[in-house]
Amino acid sequence: MKSKSLPTFRVIALVLPLACSGSAPHRPAGAGGTGGAGGAGGMPGATGDDRLFVPDGLPSTLQAGQEGIALTLIASTLVQGATSAELYVAVRNDGTSTYCNAGIVTDFIDKNGQTVAEAGAGFQGQQLYQLDPTTILNCIDPGDIVMAASPSLPAEVVIGELSGMTHRFPAFGGDGLTRLGSFTVSQVQVVAMGAASAYQGVFTNPLSLTATAPSVTIFPVNRVGRPLGAATSSATIDVSPGGTWSFETSTVNDPGVDHAAYPGASVSN
Repeated sequence: MKSKSLPTFRVIALVLPLACSGSAPHRPAGAGGTGGAGGAGGMPGATGDDRLFVPDGLPSTLQAGQEGIALTLIASTLVQGATSAELYVAVRNDGTSTYCNAGIVTDFIDKNGQTVAEAGAGFQGQQLYQLDPTTILNCIDPGDIVMAASPSLPAEVVIGELSGMTHRFPAFGGDGLTRLGSFTVSQVQVVAMGAASAYQGVFTNPLSLTATAPSVTIFPVNRVGRPLGAATSSATIDVSPGGTWSFETSTVNDPGVDHAAYPGASVSN
């Protein structure tokens, strides 16, 4: 009697220029949230304020032709980091459809109206959905808020020389997919690391599939949920169904007043 091999599943995530992505569940500011690898926080930014967009007066507008996509940029932080400008964004699904493999591409416009650089970052969505017997997608359900980080913007992005930004959302609809669920992050604590802060917590795999190479990205946020930076952690291990992984992230300069945490992993049977 021949044994039957089990299928191996692939998690498909959007790949964009200069992308820095994370994966899965999020809750807005005022609660814990939900990664990928890479990226530390930018310069400190008024944690207790209620600003949704920084710098003040620097607009980011939706590009023409994107009106049919119901994703909305609800907050962003553009700051100068140690070696380059850094961009952190929060986006909400204001529609009635699920979006999968989604990301944001931002064009940076100088004071002469010229585009000086473009940067993209992939979102990791609220839920995992199965597309076919071997493919699983990260998706954003209606009402979900996701975040993305571009911690190493091109040298051409000089904040004081910009007149604005425009953005678009590469994504496709998730009709006909099978919802699998999501990884979770819990017991998150802020840990002082000199003048900086890291996060410790627990990644849990509630799925019936093994999670391979788990990762977590945590965005510190201000009072209204604006991301101030991004801290990350990843491991080259397997987390079995129902299993956990204890993590400690890289550091951020400003821990904000709350956080949003996004776990991710590849999955296999």
